[in-house]
Amino acid sequence: MRQWCLAGVAALALAAPVAAQDYPTKPIRLLVPFAPGGSTDVAARILGAPVGQALGQNIVIDNRPGSGGLIATREAARANADGYTLLYASGAQMGIIPALQSKAGYDPIRDFAQVIHLTDTPLTLVVHPALAPANAKEFIAYTLANKGKVNAASTGNGTYTHLTIELFKSQTGADLTHVPYKGAAPAMNDLLGRQVQSLFTSAASAQPHIAAGRLKGLGVTATKRVRSLAEVPTFDEQGIAGLNVSVWVGIAAPAATPAPVVTRLAREFERALNQPDVRERLAGLGSEVNGQRGAPFTRMVREDVARWAKVVKAAGITAE
Repeated sequence: MRQWCLAGVAALALAAPVAAQDYPTKPIRLLVPFAPGGSTDVAARILGAPVGQALGQNIVIDNRPGSGGLIATREAARANADGYTLLYASGAQMGIIPALQSKAGYDPIRDFAQVIHLTDTPLTLVVHPALAPANAKEFIAYTLANKGKVNAASTGNGTYTHLTIELFKSQTGADLTHVPYKGAAPAMNDLLGRQVQSLFTSAASAQPHIAAGRLKGLGVTATKRVRSLAEVPTFDEQGIAGLNVSVWVGIAAPAATPAPVVTRLAREFERALNQPDVRERLAGLGSEVNGQRGAPFTRMVREDVARWAKVVKAAGITAE
């Protein structure tokens, strides 16, 4: 009996590597938390095609919009951990939603294996050109000299742009009144119309307005300057630390997905990211290629989760 049990254990031990080696044997579903046609969906399709070709199986994009990404993320967390269901995850689903909702229905650390950090989209602080400040430090001083009079628009309560405003306030002491909008377009329109004074927005959104002189860029929330906004310095360059904020995107799998499968997926997505045409198309969407995987990526996710939880608690932000 003991010999039979030992033989069974040995067979199971051998079976896992063989299964991972044969992976994949059928199409892979990539859950995208947003509707078709948006930049996130387009980026997922740009990457899915070469990865599917390399793996010999289609990457099927499964759009599951709704509730800020909760629907797709919950489904991914509960999926079979066999490598055939993946999540096109962002910092919103992994860091911000769990900070805002105690009953999100998943744990970003416990329920997922972080496969690869695909891209980053840093934010740019923009103001109307009629506003006097020419850089971030002058803007901070301006808000303190005009307490209660300087507004900062966001794309909605609890969004990346809102939490970045709160992080900016806590790191610099700036006096800003948050004005939430229902999306980026109305926030930008009111900034251009001088109904509000400032906004954190993506480089892709800011670039045409800065180039045309309709807005001024005061700082970028990145460790290095953004190629499309080379004239706008980072906050680090201006001596303002702690404002490295990125709307990051990555691939996540259910937590118990076999390590060899996670490694294979990470390798193929990394290869896709290194293709010049893929990099160029992603850059056109305002995304900076990252490619970090393994323990460093998992550590970054943990730090992101902790940071937004701290910001949400300190600012008293609640989900609406």
